Amino acid sequence: MSKFALFQAASAADKAWMIEVARIFGDREAGLARFQGRATGEPGSQLRALYQGYVRTRDAYNAALR
Repeated sequence: MSKFALFQAASAADKAWMIEVARIFGDREAGLARFQGRATGEPGSQLRALYQGYVRTRDAYNAALR
C-alpha cells in the first residue's frame, strides 16, 4: 500500500473515530476527551472499535514513513 493510501486510511479512521467521540462527549469536549485519554471507549463498544481502527491505520502510516 502506498504512503498516500495509508495516509488516507489513517485520516478516514481518525475522522470516523472523532465523529463518534463528538457524539458521545459533545463537540465542545471532544478534543479534550481525545487528548486526555477518555475517548478510547469500553471494550466491545463502537467507540473502542473506531479507536482501535484509528490506532492501527496511524501506526501503519507511521511505519511506512520510517
